[in-house]
Order: sequence, then C-alpha cells, then structure tokens
Amino acid sequence: MRQAYQLEWASKDLGQEIRIALGDVNGDGRINIIAGTTAATSGNSNLYVFRFENNTYRQLARINMGKEDVRCIKACDIDGDGRDEIIVGSYGSICIYRMRGRELIRIAENTAVDGEVVSITIADIDGDGKSEIVAAVRGKTKIYLFRFDGKLVFLRSEVLRYNVHCVDAGDTDGDGAVEVVLKCRGHGGGIIYVLCFKDGKRVEKWSGSIPDADKDFVVVDDFDGDGRDEIIFDCIDRTVKVLRSKGGTYDIMWGCPALDQDPKDVAVFDVDGDGQKELVIVCLNTVYIYGWKAKSIILEWKQTVPNGVICVEAGELNQRGLGEICLGTVYGYIYVMQARRDAKRGKLWVGRIQAIVQDTVEIPAGKPDAERGVEARATFTVDEVKVLCDKVVVDGQVNAKILYVAALPSQPVHFFEATFPFLQFVHLHGADPGMEALVFFKVEHINVDLVSPRRIKVTILFEMLVKLASPCWDDDGYHHKNHDEWHDPCHDKYHDKYHDKYYEHDD
Repeated sequence: MRQAYQLEWASKDLGQEIRIALGDVNGDGRINIIAGTTAATSGNSNLYVFRFENNTYRQLARINMGKEDVRCIKACDIDGDGRDEIIVGSYGSICIYRMRGRELIRIAENTAVDGEVVSITIADIDGDGKSEIVAAVRGKTKIYLFRFDGKLVFLRSEVLRYNVHCVDAGDTDGDGAVEVVLKCRGHGGGIIYVLCFKDGKRVEKWSGSIPDADKDFVVVDDFDGDGRDEIIFDCIDRTVKVLRSKGGTYDIMWGCPALDQDPKDVAVFDVDGDGQKELVIVCLNTVYIYGWKAKSIILEWKQTVPNGVICVEAGELNQRGLGEICLGTVYGYIYVMQARRDAKRGKLWVGRIQAIVQDTVEIPAGKPDAERGVEARATFTVDEVKVLCDKVVVDGQVNAKILYVAALPSQPVHFFEATFPFLQFVHLHGADPGMEALVFFKVEHINVDLVSPRRIKVTILFEMLVKLASPCWDDDGYHHKNHDEWHDPCHDKYHDKYHDKYYEHDD
C-alpha cells in the first residue's frame, strides 16, 4: 500500500527561526516538541515545550531567554533520571534546561565556547557510562567537550586542521563504541572525520575528502537497519549523500537526485510504521521522503511547505502507532505531518496554508471621514475551486466589516462593509482533476490602518484548509457542494467549527 502524509498541526507564530528537538522532558513516557527561537524581531528569544493531548498540540511550558538566541538544540537524559534535559547552544554559551512541574528551569550554563555554537551532540563518547556534550563553534578549528555533573563542566577542546561545521555521534562501524563524526571544509572541499575517544584518548578512525560536501548538517543514524549507523550529509550540488563503513573504510552508499533547493536538514525514522526507516529531507519550501523498496531507495513523497523550513525531527508524538514529522521554519511556525495509509487512494488528502490578503478600501459616500481605524471582522466566500494535478486553486472574495473613529468633535464610531477578491492555492500531492475539494478558513489576525481620511488599508492573516473528498454526483453530473451545505456521517460542520478525528478547526 502506498504511503500518504497529512498535515496534523500547525503552531501559531512563535518568533523567528524555529529550531526543534524531540524528547520526554517530564518523564511521562510521551515525546514532547521542544522549540527555540531567536531574538531577531521581538528582541527576546523563547524556549517552548508542546505536548499532544485532546487531539492537538498544547503548550506545556515557555521561558523567556532574553537575548540568548537558540542556534542549536537537543534533548537528552543527560543525568540518568528518566527525564530528558534540553541542551541549547547559543552565542558564547551552552545552557541546560529542565522541566519542574509545568515550568522550565535553567540548571546549568557554561561560557567556555568563544563564539556561536552551531552544532551539538550528546553521547557517551569515552565509554565511562556518562554522557558528554560535543560542540562545534562557527569559524573554529576545534570541538569543545563538556560533561554535566550537577553543573556543566568544560573538559577540554580538540583541535583539528579545518573549521568544524557540524558534529554528530553514533556507532558507525558496529564495534559497540560511539564515534564522533565531524564535517569540515577546507580549500579542497569537504572533509569527514570519524573520531574515537575510548578511554579518553582521541583516535582518528578514518578521515576522507568529499569535495562536494557542504556545511549545513551531518546526521548519524542507522538508515538501512544493518545495526551500523550511516553518515548522512548535504552537498553543494543540492543533493544528500549517505556514507557507510565497509571493510575498514567508508564509501558512498547512496546519493539522492538533485533537489529543487539546497537541503537544510534530514531526519531518519520509521514514520509510516512499515518496519523500515525513512529518510526525510527538507529544503526551504519542500519536504522529500525517501524509503526502501526491496533493497533500493526510492522517493515516496514530495510536498511543498510554506514559511521556509530550516530543520526537521521525526518521532512518535501522539501514541497512535505512526511517526510524525516535525518541521521548524524561519518565520516562526512549527508544522507536524503524520503518516497515513489510505487504502482507497493512497494520497495526501488534507492541505493547509497560511497567507495574507491585503486591500485598501474606500469609505462609502455619506459616511464621515475617519480619524483612525479601530478593528475589522472578515469572512470568506468561495466563488470557484479548481482541482489540478497536485494542486488546488481557490478563488473567492473577502467580506469585511470595518469599524473606525470618525473625524468629528464627538468622535463617534462608525462602520461600513467592503469586499475584495483573493486567489490562493495549496499543493496537495495526489490531487487529480475531477476530485472534489472542501475549503475551510480561519482568520488569525486583522489589522486596519488609516491611509487617508477616506481610505483604510485592511490586512488579514488567515489559514486555509483544503480537504479532498469523494465526488458527489447528481442527475446533472458532477456537483460541488459549498462550505455551508456539506454534511456527511464522518464530517460535521456545526456552529462554525469543523471537527474530525485529527482536527479541531475554527472556521
């Protein structure tokens, strides 16, 4: 049966440049989403924890981190108490946070790093039963080693020949020991180092020149299920390659075809519950999923995603037996996508986008001039829905009721109504001409600005959800029911709220 994926949840705007990790931070056996932002726009960065409950993801905790931008983030049980701690790399420091009740508390900080921490990994690299933190700093030819023992202790740095861009750890050769994998770039291109720190001494197990290796990420995970971790990294030709240990050396096991954009991150997880791991690759606007068919790696799915994806994690978040794909974006949104098997179509059947529509409207004749705008209410009317190949186009109009303060001595409040058109589309992998699409809207924010005494600019941020449905036929042939007419035993629209098993969506 063919795999399919649907958008399960989209967060509100949390800030700027969302970076995410997954982990059980409160010890209840359920995986949480941990998200950190930068201070680029609001002046402060924030750290969030979300948990799946009551068919959605709810904010469990939040802490204001001030000016400490989250440049990289991991979740790991670093002290062995059964709860994951949150390890954050920032400018000039590494911090550790812990959940206490429903609050996030900073329990440790170390400022031994002299720059921006761009990559961290946590593992027992020396085999002593305690986890170490290994960090890479932008523009530095060394890695930094730390250990948490009630406080975060700087152990030492290890100097290399080239600037270290990325770091991860895993057992890449199947010998039972953890290796530290570094990706560097020199004058001749990329260099991969595989280092062992057993008994505390650094040993270079392997290093190799990979001229086209780029700087964004290196991920160490067992993609092919052979018990040995592979090394997965980005390349300058818009590809992702997989390096494996074989016969005492390392060689390229696989490389994907050229992607639409530069790859930003990858995750490895069995997201569809078929017993084999998938490789999720994200670019700024596209998500790719590669999986196994017999002994070959094939592209299973491709989807356009808005708001600039910069990182991805995958895990089982909602305890329904399937994996979720969690995306962090440059514009501050988190998206959670869930694998779904649809025996009838085997295709993605729900899509959601956020968009802005803006227009400047005239105050009708007979109404007084405006001194300032107050607020507006808006509803959406759909005129036409076109289902194309892998895309749904929605054409309609916005009906706005606008309140303003009149430019009169008594400053009375007046209102008027205005309409203006909109045209939006959503990519829906598997959409075919002839399918029926249901469209739902949610207004998230409206802003009104006075342009002149007779003109007001209205800006509407809204969310549009499109759901493919089985066609309805009548005596005249194909018929599309509009939003307010739709009702069947599985989908009920009542009091402007749309419900199904996986959504609760205000219209």
